[in-house]
Amino acid sequence: MGGFSIANNLNSDAIELNLRRAQARLAQSSRELSSGLRIESAADDPSGLAISQGLQTRVDAFNGASQNVTNARNAAAVADGALSTVTNILLRIRSIAVNAASSISSTQDRADLQTEIAALLDEINRISQNTNFNGQPLLDGSHSGFVPAQAASLDVTANTVLASSSSIAGSGLLLASAVFTTQALQPTIYFRILQNVTASPAAQTVKVSDAAYIQPGSIFSLDGATVTVQSVDAANGTVNAVFSTNVATGDLASSILNANSVGAIAVGTQLVTLNSSSQPLYAGETLQVDYGTFATNEVVVVQKVMSPSSFIATFTKPHAANASFFNINGTFISGGFGPGNFSFNFGGTPTDGAPIGSTAYVVETTNGNFPPPNGTTTQVVATGTVIGGSVASTTINFPTKIPNYFGGAWEVLTALGYGSTPLVSTQDGTIKLQVVNTGVSIAVQETYYDTASQTAVTSPYLLAPNERALLFDGVYTTIGNVSANDVGSTAYIKVHQASAAITAANQPALSVLSGSEEGDAIDLGLPSVSTASLRISSVTVVAPNGGDPTIAAQDTIGQIDYALASVLGTRAQLGATIVRLGEDAQNDDTAAVNLQSAESSIRDANIGAASSEYTLAETNVQVGLQILAQANALPEQVLKLFR
Repeated sequence: MGGFSIANNLNSDAIELNLRRAQARLAQSSRELSSGLRIESAADDPSGLAISQGLQTRVDAFNGASQNVTNARNAAAVADGALSTVTNILLRIRSIAVNAASSISSTQDRADLQTEIAALLDEINRISQNTNFNGQPLLDGSHSGFVPAQAASLDVTANTVLASSSSIAGSGLLLASAVFTTQALQPTIYFRILQNVTASPAAQTVKVSDAAYIQPGSIFSLDGATVTVQSVDAANGTVNAVFSTNVATGDLASSILNANSVGAIAVGTQLVTLNSSSQPLYAGETLQVDYGTFATNEVVVVQKVMSPSSFIATFTKPHAANASFFNINGTFISGGFGPGNFSFNFGGTPTDGAPIGSTAYVVETTNGNFPPPNGTTTQVVATGTVIGGSVASTTINFPTKIPNYFGGAWEVLTALGYGSTPLVSTQDGTIKLQVVNTGVSIAVQETYYDTASQTAVTSPYLLAPNERALLFDGVYTTIGNVSANDVGSTAYIKVHQASAAITAANQPALSVLSGSEEGDAIDLGLPSVSTASLRISSVTVVAPNGGDPTIAAQDTIGQIDYALASVLGTRAQLGATIVRLGEDAQNDDTAAVNLQSAESSIRDANIGAASSEYTLAETNVQVGLQILAQANALPEQVLKLFR
């Protein structure tokens, strides 16, 4: 049964509870409206706070990355501006060199021009050293990072084809072709003729075995005659060659030379005569000298053939009369081994190790005839790579098992050489060719200008029309069918030698963190543009040692062209990087906006809903206070019972 109670005001307690709840909702709504956030602490929404905080971290990271990218773009723009100035300087130097290439310029004129060139070179070095962004050097190589290898290149700068530039009847090609030597790293090979051939002074295209391993320009013995290879089509298995005798299918073209020198040989460029030679010589052929004597053993390259048994070569060691000459490095093996690394002793013929990185051939001959290349079929059945060795042995890696196609005999053939020691000069320079009249014949004289030493050397050995030679800087030159009408004409071959790739561990590229995660970076490599790195520190238009002044100017033109190509290549890379960084910045900004939106949807207050909640809570509090006041007044009604 119910009644009045003064010990407990139950109505007041219930109303007070609802009032506290309304006040709590009012306080929450007030915080949301005043801060604009739905979640201010973990108590508001634990999981929501964790998610939104993670999103906000990514937003801050993308904003920071966008600033990084902007700074990198600005640095790249500074570098490109400096490179623009370097480009203009190089163009000015080239213009000076073109002016100086004319013999009309006086000695004083050239000296004045060289003074300007020297000042411009100093300015390039100053720009290289002083260009920086926020204290970070940009163009001195401090941030070059990985520098890729540069392949060797040849540029013919004048009068390549006289027939097309002159209307004089009878004029021909001054320079039919110019190519770098590769045979210093190629084994001597032999091959089979796979069709009948009728002798002819004109070159013929003939099917042969192992076309892929035959070097253009090589000369082979065959049935007491010669086969002169003009070109090779490895895809079709053919060579274009001149045959001095009739050839039957299956005949073997061999190039094995074994002879001795007639007289003693001194150090330097020498004329060598062999006492006998069944194998014709050719320019570019590698020969081992004194292969049985360790102290004087060396490898030389035939630079010019003087007769069937004499040639020009450059020697680094003296050799006594009757020195042995050999052109093949090989040993007989048992087939079927591999894959893996195998060592071979070439003692008994040459005792010289093969060049590191060169190719080795495995030749198999049919019918088990021993030694190769006897038998009816000769074929290269495998190749390997020389990976090490010594004077007495060579280690070769074969990636696959050596096959046994014919059940025959096998021979390993390698190139001659001393490890990685170059057999020819490999400096930047210019080769000048000039048609001269000796009074007896029309010939071509070669002069070589060395860029680094600023010295010129003229070969005393003249080249006849259609002759091929390797006189300077590892370049084969093949003379065209020049005539008396071409006397005085010149051609220039600008030589840029190869440079190896460099991993600049102490000069890392500029690393730009362009994203929100660890490792999300872009490396910006900025190579040095000093005169040394551009290979122009020695350029000059002054006559070297009182020689022909025009060849120095021609060489300068070629070197500046190389430098321009390098600088413009760097600028193109920078431009591409600037574009990429722009896209990266835009991506960072877009990601930051989208992630901020996601974070906002979780953590931000809904102002409309919060306003409604605030109004409702405020009304409930006011009503609750009124009701509570009346509920607290109810116990006073008990006093009326005592009146």
